[in-house]
Amino acid sequence: MATAQKKTGGGSQSPARSCAPFTVCLLDQEYSEKDPELGADRFKGLPATHRTRESEDLPGDNIVPPSANIVKFLRYELLVPRLNVVQGWLWMCGRPMPPRPLHHQLLLKRNITITENPELHLVWSKRRIFLKPVPEWLLDSAFWKDHIVGPAQDRCALDECARGFLFSYCALIAYKSDFRIARENELLPEELTWPVWKKLSMQILQNHAYKAVNPRYWYGELRLDRLNMVYMFRLGYFLRGYSSVDSAAVYMDLLHDNFGVLAALLAYVIVVLTAMQVGFGVDRLKDNGAFQSISYGFAIFSMISPLAGAFVIVVLLLPIFCGNWLETKKYKSRRYEAMGVDPQEKEREASSSV
Repeated sequence: MATAQKKTGGGSQSPARSCAPFTVCLLDQEYSEKDPELGADRFKGLPATHRTRESEDLPGDNIVPPSANIVKFLRYELLVPRLNVVQGWLWMCGRPMPPRPLHHQLLLKRNITITENPELHLVWSKRRIFLKPVPEWLLDSAFWKDHIVGPAQDRCALDECARGFLFSYCALIAYKSDFRIARENELLPEELTWPVWKKLSMQILQNHAYKAVNPRYWYGELRLDRLNMVYMFRLGYFLRGYSSVDSAAVYMDLLHDNFGVLAALLAYVIVVLTAMQVGFGVDRLKDNGAFQSISYGFAIFSMISPLAGAFVIVVLLLPIFCGNWLETKKYKSRRYEAMGVDPQEKEREASSSV
């Protein structure tokens, strides 16, 4: 198995696939027993709604049913374009190896946090790791045939990401303890059992080749802070980086964090000033010219540094505030236009009715 993977692990375009990487029937029988009509519905495992993304021709943040445009829905659910843009720099964020099992993530004191964003799947930061649950429709071989696999270029991209995503779960759920952790955190469909998962994993691994999956899944866990650094210094996203999920939610929290660092520095300054004051009470030091010069310089520094530190914090936070304010104003205009509403007209109507 390892030899076969090594031979096929290049970065060339993978050939078009015609079927799912598994043949085991996972969910159809269970659904048919519960509801014969639902068992025949290939959209049964889709979410109730999903939020659209902004594009050149369409506004974002509209709530629509997934079946309204299944192709766009699958692109949102599977593709990872923001990671592919920095593919050449992912070695800074993680190692090119499968992710470690769920029980090992708990050993590392990482809390499992559910995300439905595929671009946050297997990204970790600050004692938590983000994982996208396995959707039911991705375990339906007929759904694969109808909507994922095929010779078209867009389907090849979906197929590569879907295979890589399932492969990541083969690594995450290796032992029965991992399966139990996944069930407790609702990462798997309720109908899926341990014997079926073992059979599914075996079939996925038998059909696995690294050149057949999206290059993002050549890597396992990725560090969020380093992804932010890559996005800031490589692509120029200085304000938001790759993701702000671990950033301060409000400006007061941001100020609190930064002034906390300044307070720690000032505590050290107080300790040094106290030590110098004690030194002036010692005959050996109070007449020492070098000690007096150092004490004089440090005293001036201790008076200036708090003001300078506060000024630097404000200067650094001001672009963030202004950038967010301008972006919010632009978004408001675009969103109102897409919604087909005029808030000023509503304000005038409300004023005239008073």
